[in-house]
Amino acid sequence: MNDNSDENIPPGYARVTEVLKPYTSFDGIDPAVLAKAADRGTRVHKYCELYTQNLLIEKVADDCRPYVTSFIQWFDAMVEEVWVSEMRLSCSKYLITGKLDMVVTIKGDKTETLVDLKTPQQASLSWQLQTAAYRYLMRTSQGIDISRRVCLVLDREGKLPKLIEYTAHEADERLFLSAVELFHFFK
Repeated sequence: MNDNSDENIPPGYARVTEVLKPYTSFDGIDPAVLAKAADRGTRVHKYCELYTQNLLIEKVADDCRPYVTSFIQWFDAMVEEVWVSEMRLSCSKYLITGKLDMVVTIKGDKTETLVDLKTPQQASLSWQLQTAAYRYLMRTSQGIDISRRVCLVLDREGKLPKLIEYTAHEADERLFLSAVELFHFFK
């Protein structure tokens, strides 16, 4: 998920992605390529959000179409209900904020699943802590204890996406909160 917009971010708060940035390496990748990928990722997220709300009426840009097609295939086959879409959450105790992609009920499941959309094709270790952060924020700011959290890696050729599920909820949250403490210490 792209959490880089500054909309509704309380002064002095750190974005989840900002906290995890020191642990994510893009060494050797041309900054122009990264900027283009980030822009495409932001647009893919917007198209997917619109689709979940039955509002996708505009033509999907060519560079985004395969990712959106991948999402739609998964969404139509797997999602029973959308609880939250593109929601910014904050925690005053740790001065953190994050914008999660969606919380859904998967068909045949009885619990909520936190879904973070990803357009990079290679998984990053930071995704595990990013989803843990969103789970923490949902519990502490909304009172909702999410039992499942996944990253949905959208396919760049429009095929079915890859699903990565994380299960070490408490341990991952502790690691993320440790990263938050380090972040604020060095700031």
